[in-house]
Amino acid sequence: MSRFLFSLLLISFNLLAQPSSELLFSINPSILKVHVATKEGNHGVGSGVVVAKDYVVTNCHVIANAQGVHVTKYGYSYSPVALIANWKKDICILKFKFLELRAVQLGSSENLAYEMEVFGKSYGGNTIKPHTSYGRIKGLHVFDNYQVIQSSAWFSLGASGGGLFNNEGELIGVTTFKTAGRFAFYYSMPVEIVKDMLANGEEISVTTQADLPFWDAPENQLPFFMQVAGPLKNEEWQKLNTASQAWMAAEPESLEAKVHLAISLYHMNDLNKAEQFFLDVTKSNNKHAQCFYYLYKIAEKNNQITKQKEYKKIVMQLDENLFEGQ
Repeated sequence: MSRFLFSLLLISFNLLAQPSSELLFSINPSILKVHVATKEGNHGVGSGVVVAKDYVVTNCHVIANAQGVHVTKYGYSYSPVALIANWKKDICILKFKFLELRAVQLGSSENLAYEMEVFGKSYGGNTIKPHTSYGRIKGLHVFDNYQVIQSSAWFSLGASGGGLFNNEGELIGVTTFKTAGRFAFYYSMPVEIVKDMLANGEEISVTTQADLPFWDAPENQLPFFMQVAGPLKNEEWQKLNTASQAWMAAEPESLEAKVHLAISLYHMNDLNKAEQFFLDVTKSNNKHAQCFYYLYKIAEKNNQITKQKEYKKIVMQLDENLFEGQ
């Protein structure tokens, strides 16, 4: 283990700080509640973010097949006049007239790194005011030339279409879907999709019929990063091993494919192979907390006290929450 690597980690992560209350407050006016009326006469709620003058982004599944859509803020209601939709990627942009609300600053997802601090803003839980959740980036998954963001910034029902922000207050993603269960994985679609749609999207009727988003496809048609999520959460190690090997065969350069294969090997008690894969990943990504956590566990099993201590220090700097329950 490189002492220099550990020093770099100490320096970089000690510099991180949560955004100021002033910054958080300044974003609130740009976070809206999205209301939909269904054909069955029911009422649904989601979130939206003002991304440009008269334009609000949300998730397509929030407004899919609705008979009526409107957004609310400060007691006022606004109805959209048109829609720009990418149904497959689950990003829909509502167009308004005379929406006198400030747009957020659009950032970029292209320079994100594992364990960067982020925060979400939405009406998750159907709250009266925008709710803020904090977390770190836990995965960056390539999908159709975009980078889907996995983070630990949790969200709940009603948060779909909310914003994921960096600590400078720039929008980097749209909170979109999560896995089921208590220890969920949270995914946001990158802001680059929003930028491309604002620049080149075609306006259509707000009540246009919707297609299913990619994350709601049959299991064998899901992207690999989603195919491994279920077996990982359910501790189905052989299934995880099989899915990870298929992922590596299809995308040999994918670090996350290696990580998930290594996790399966660890739990199948092939510690030597698992350790080698984890070490390979850390050479390319020295901020992958999960890799260092498993290297710590391997050192613990092998009674390698010095390595165990060093890996634990790194994990504590990257994400001390990984040791919860131990």
